[in-house]
Amino acid sequence: MKKLGIILGSIILGLVLLVLLFFISLKVISTSALKKEQKEIVPYGQEVKVDGKSMRVQILGQGDRTLVLLPGYLTGSPVIDFKPLTDELLKEFKVVVVEPFGYGLSEDTAKERTIENLTEELHDALSQLGMTHYSLIGHSISGVYSLDYITKYPDEVESFIGIDSSLPSQEGAGDNPTGTLRFLGKSGLYRQLVKASPEMLSLPPVEDKLAEQFTYISLKNMGNKATMAEGEEMTETFEKTKKLSYPKDLPVLYFLASESVEPDDKWLPIHEDMLKDSMYTDIKIYEGSHYLHHTKSEEMAKDISEFLKKTK
Repeated sequence: MKKLGIILGSIILGLVLLVLLFFISLKVISTSALKKEQKEIVPYGQEVKVDGKSMRVQILGQGDRTLVLLPGYLTGSPVIDFKPLTDELLKEFKVVVVEPFGYGLSEDTAKERTIENLTEELHDALSQLGMTHYSLIGHSISGVYSLDYITKYPDEVESFIGIDSSLPSQEGAGDNPTGTLRFLGKSGLYRQLVKASPEMLSLPPVEDKLAEQFTYISLKNMGNKATMAEGEEMTETFEKTKKLSYPKDLPVLYFLASESVEPDDKWLPIHEDMLKDSMYTDIKIYEGSHYLHHTKSEEMAKDISEFLKKTK
C-alpha cells in the first residue's frame, strides 16, 4: 500500500508539473506575441486627455448633426467595430466614436468603473471636443450607461438610439465571469481559444488588415484593469439605473436583433415598456445577431436619418 501511495503521489505531482509547464509556456508565448503585436498596431483617431489619461476618439464626417457612438462591453476596438456603420453615417452626419478607458487605443485605468465615473469621463471628453449638442448611439451595455448620462445632461443630448441596447430591467445582466475572463487574458489561454475559434472576437466585416488590427487590440485589452472592474461593477450599475427614465420629449429609436427577441420573450416588452411615456419613439426589429451594426449598417443609417428628420 505504501508503494502504491508513492506511485500515485508521483503521478499526481507529475501531472501538476505538466499543467504548470503548460500555463508557463502559454504565458511566455502570449507575452512575446503581445510585444510584437504592440509594434504592429496602427494608431487611429485622436487623443483627448481625461483625468490625466489618454482617451481615444475618432471624428468623421461634416454633417450639421452630431452622433456619438458608444460600444458594448469588451468590444476590442470600438472604432473598428463601428466602421461598417460609421462609413454609412458620415455621409450625412458628424460621427464621433468614443473608446472608454480600457477599450481600443485608450489607456487602461485602475479608477473605479462606477457609472458616475464613466458618465463624467465621457462628458469631459466631449466637452473638450467642443460638443454641446449631439445624439447618443449606444450598443448593448451603453444603453444603460446612456440613461445615466441623459439624466445628468438632458440639455445636451438631442436623442438616443439603441443598438440591441441593454436596459436596467433585463434579467441576469450584471452576471459577468470577470474572474474567468481575467484568467483567460492574463494566462494567454484566450489567445489560443481565439486561434481555434476566431468568432469569439465578434469581428466586424472589414478588410483583412483592419481585422488583424482588431485582433491585436482585442488581445492586448483582454483582462485589463478597466474592463474587469467594469464587469464587477455591473450589478451595481443596473441597480443604480433601475428608476431612471428618458425625458418625455427625448426622441428614442431602438434597433433590436431577431436573435435577441426570439429566444427571450421579455426582450421586446421591456423595450416597449421603457418607451411607454415617451412622445417620439420607434422600434425596428432586424434579422440578425446582437452586433446588428456589422450586418445592417446601410439599413440602420437610413432609418436613423429618417427618424431624426421627423424629430428635428
